[in-house]
Amino acid sequence: GAVGGAEWNSPAYDPKTNLVLIGEVDWCDTVTPKDLNQLRKVERGQPWAGMATWNPFWMFGKEGPTAGHWAGWVYAVDADTGTWKWRLKSNYPIVSGMTPTAGGVVFFGDLGGNFYALDAANAQKLWGQELCGAIGGGVITYTVNGAQKIAVAAGFTHPAWPTKIVSAKIVVLGLDGTPAPTQ
Repeated sequence: GAVGGAEWNSPAYDPKTNLVLIGEVDWCDTVTPKDLNQLRKVERGQPWAGMATWNPFWMFGKEGPTAGHWAGWVYAVDADTGTWKWRLKSNYPIVSGMTPTAGGVVFFGDLGGNFYALDAANAQKLWGQELCGAIGGGVITYTVNGAQKIAVAAGFTHPAWPTKIVSAKIVVLGLDGTPAPTQ
């Protein structure tokens, strides 16, 4: 659905573990379908959601309450068999990108503004920090003068997502003075 599942940012593949890492949203919608005559009036090639509402923010359903009713998941799936290797639940939906590294770490964030580093092989939390703004975009990693850096956008806002309204920013995190692994 529009606010559920894994359609926001793409899953990522970690060749070291042969895992596909997927961030997901767990949040219910209430959908009231249009009647048959309304559905038939939609011309071919035009947007169609089938939702009977005039509220433009409910195009794909009226979202349920968030407190205690929404969450996020990270699934690790074996790329060859499709078998779950592990899964991890977050208190907030995960619409950010999943970024695995050659060092066996996967980075991602949630809509509560929490940014995480996990062991990609077993989901052990290695580190986490609240970045003061929902994370809904990509996560990149790079090196500068031999030190690894991670850049993430925080402050995602959208009418469909009840996130804290803050100024958007790019947060750059790094391991000071630690040489990046070479491949």
